[in-house]
Amino acid sequence: MTFVSALPSCMDRFRNRITWDEIDRDFIQSHLHLCHGEDLGRKGTDKRCGDLTTESCRISGHGEARIVAREKMIVCGTRLIPMIASEFGATSVRACKEKEDGQKLEPGDCVAILEGLQAEILMMERTVLNFMQRLSGVATCAHRFKRTLEPHGVGLLDTRKTTPGMRMLEKYASACGGSYNHRMGLYDRILIKDNHLAASSVDSPSKLERFVKDIRRNQPQVLLQVEVDEVDQIRPALEGGADAILLDNFSPEAIVKATEINLNQAVLEASGGINEQNLSLYAQAKPHFVSSGAPVHASRWLDLGLDWR
Repeated sequence: MTFVSALPSCMDRFRNRITWDEIDRDFIQSHLHLCHGEDLGRKGTDKRCGDLTTESCRISGHGEARIVAREKMIVCGTRLIPMIASEFGATSVRACKEKEDGQKLEPGDCVAILEGLQAEILMMERTVLNFMQRLSGVATCAHRFKRTLEPHGVGLLDTRKTTPGMRMLEKYASACGGSYNHRMGLYDRILIKDNHLAASSVDSPSKLERFVKDIRRNQPQVLLQVEVDEVDQIRPALEGGADAILLDNFSPEAIVKATEINLNQAVLEASGGINEQNLSLYAQAKPHFVSSGAPVHASRWLDLGLDWR
């Protein structure tokens, strides 16, 4: 059998990692506005607003607090600190970052130092920690996945299985951990899934080839990916002009067979039922990428705390 050594031409379109500068600040600020209402209440309602505990304790004066890692992690969320301070009206608070998003932390490492009115630091503390614990958990889990796949030359992709309203931040956290970002939404590439085929009555290899060809003809510039759940769907997808093929719930053995059929004509992405326990087996099958929602939906919040100096 002759194997093609060249990688598919669209590989680079899968090797994208969102940067902080690409994130829509207005969208994040609107999300933080909801967080403000959660903790401090919403003005214009009959409920009391503000930090009742800090007000009752009559805490005043300036202070300095450190955000500290309690365990090993890849940190993420540091860039949200000034945005949270702004949204919460903590105008006196200044954050001096000691670590950047994506850096490895050991227990006891200082992430950032907050200086300002003690009452304002206390007011924003929980929201800052909530975001950082959540996003650092995603980044750390993604980093573990990447570390398993990397020796085999396989890349990690994230998914759209994200917390509603948190997609951009969770995908940013995945990228900080070393994952590549799959499509951000339904708007930036075509991914024909089983339900699209079922809704279009595509129930045979010949129909699949014609279906993909029609879409390719109408959308020649858009990245086109086809999900398959059987080996005999691979050739029709290739003949139809697919740039990439998603191997849904394929066993590692079936993925090896898929690579032999594909001969690097299209990007192969393995997905479905892949977790930390079986990840190494899928890596050894050598698809171009493994995609998994686990770094988002199966990661845990990591332990960060705020200590007064």
